[in-house]
Amino acid sequence: MDNEALTGGRTTKGVVRIGDTVRRPIARDPGFAHQCLRHLEAIGFSHAPRCLGIDEAGREILSFLPGTVPTDLGVYTDDQLRAAAGLLRRFHDATANMPAVRQAGCEVACHNDWAPTNTVFESAMPIGMIDFDTVSPGFRLWDLGYSAFTWLCLGDDDFSADDQVRRLRIFAGAYDHADCAAPQIAVYALARQTILAASASARGLMEIASWASDAATWTALNLVEALHPTGYPRP
Repeated sequence: MDNEALTGGRTTKGVVRIGDTVRRPIARDPGFAHQCLRHLEAIGFSHAPRCLGIDEAGREILSFLPGTVPTDLGVYTDDQLRAAAGLLRRFHDATANMPAVRQAGCEVACHNDWAPTNTVFESAMPIGMIDFDTVSPGFRLWDLGYSAFTWLCLGDDDFSADDQVRRLRIFAGAYDHADCAAPQIAVYALARQTILAASASARGLMEIASWASDAATWTALNLVEALHPTGYPRP
């Protein structure tokens, strides 16, 4: 079977499709990621690829999810935001009983990089999650903060503060968890932006660092302050 380079999203170099499988170079210990994918398969969660092992070239083998993957973050409608938040909630709920999550004293498995560029779309709606390299035990708000940052393009001056508050409330409402309302998500979005800026700068990725830093400034001044006018707790 021919190798077809996969170019959608911000793919890891060397990712190819062979038939109905995807072959990805392994950049870090895949132990928890493969546990997570096998757990999702066992409980019937159909929105993530299946882990099919390691091939003779040392690449992980995953099932191919048909659809399209954006090459950049983009702008999404209210209905798309609702679908994205609902999908993240289903993923979190599906991983809450994983033994490794419980042993770590955590709530769920966090994807940690769930952005539109790691999402499979069908008929313009998000239907699948890919790229589980960074998945780890964690907490709902930690993942929600990053996902809200990327799905809502928090920090983009094309949106007013009022509109982003409205969109964040839509995202939080669709996630539908008592401990994960818009004000809490805003604080964690700011935390994730700040951490991304620092980590990208440390790695010499100055374009990403500048983007994340500017986004954090915007979020602090226009979103967090609007939702926490008397001050906000630190995550």
